[in-house]
Amino acid sequence: MRLGGVFGLLAVLLMIPAYLVGYPDALGSPAEATSYFDAGPGAFVFFNGVLPLFHILFFLLFLGVMYGVLRSTGEGTREVVGRGLPATVLAGGIAFAALEAAGLAVEIFYPATLQRFGTLEANAAFVLVSLMLSAWLYRFCQIRASVMVLTTSLVALEAGVLPRWLVIAGFVVALLTLLHFLLPLLGLWQD
Repeated sequence: MRLGGVFGLLAVLLMIPAYLVGYPDALGSPAEATSYFDAGPGAFVFFNGVLPLFHILFFLLFLGVMYGVLRSTGEGTREVVGRGLPATVLAGGIAFAALEAAGLAVEIFYPATLQRFGTLEANAAFVLVSLMLSAWLYRFCQIRASVMVLTTSLVALEAGVLPRWLVIAGFVVALLTLLHFLLPLLGLWQD
């Protein structure tokens, strides 16, 4: 079980550099699209491509441990919590990892192409389209993360395996994750 915590911590730490290098929702104009990859194709591919591969690996290892813990914890509780919610956590986590990996791939394929084949004609429209697709994949990913955290918190609340404050923190994180998905959409409606 402690190894699962280490996997989770490594998954979080390995994703921090990607947020520091850039994230697609940060763009506000076509002019910003050309400067999005200013860190250079090699650095961008490393921080938003290579490190996140390890992030996904450790996240899936964490998810496997968490699923096992939730199943064993839920055995002494009601039927729905004992069987249904741990499976929801697993499904949400797998969907989260798949959508995140797809978003990362779409986000880095332009700088990866530059890194591999050299200079290409700059095309801000192409970059914007690829980054917008990446941003939408991340938004769908956030819904899965919210489901995963919410159901984990529900199982922990029912089974009483975590302190109440930590379960409440889980509910807050689930809500913030859901709001992270919704806030960019509200901005689109205002445009």
